Amino acid sequence: MSVTAPESPVTPRDLEVFGEEVLTAFLLEQGHPASSTPEGEVGRVHASIAVTGGWSGHITLDVSRAGADVLARRMLMADEVSEADVTDAVGELVNVLGGNVKGLLLEESALGLPQVRTDDAPAPPGAAVQVCHAELVWAGHPVDVRVWLAEQDDTTPGDNA
Repeated sequence: MSVTAPESPVTPRDLEVFGEEVLTAFLLEQGHPASSTPEGEVGRVHASIAVTGGWSGHITLDVSRAGADVLARRMLMADEVSEADVTDAVGELVNVLGGNVKGLLLEESALGLPQVRTDDAPAPPGAAVQVCHAELVWAGHPVDVRVWLAEQDDTTPGDNA
């Protein structure tokens, strides 16, 4: 299910298009590694990136640990990857998605540095309200992308007030 609030600089469809383009072209989906999940492997990888300027918020990405491993192996074209490789790959993915969202903003804005966590509970970034959500699938793994509006920002992107 996808939801959009008026404050969102991006629609669920935009997120779906960005995500599909990045996950297929950027990660060269054709010929990606097998998507099997090792017995007993659990956990999630969460990444976020801040957008500041005329609109302030965050873009977050949530993927299973197994999915993050597949993403990193495909991005690096490697059979084996380290935890640092997984962190770097998922951070780069949220960075690219954040850049796409930033490109939709009418006001001057900047991206922060990607933050990646591997604990089980995603936390919304600071005092934020979710304004957009898209559920994607890559190599059989769900990839959840969300846009959050910083609560102190009461402007609508594109307002010149």
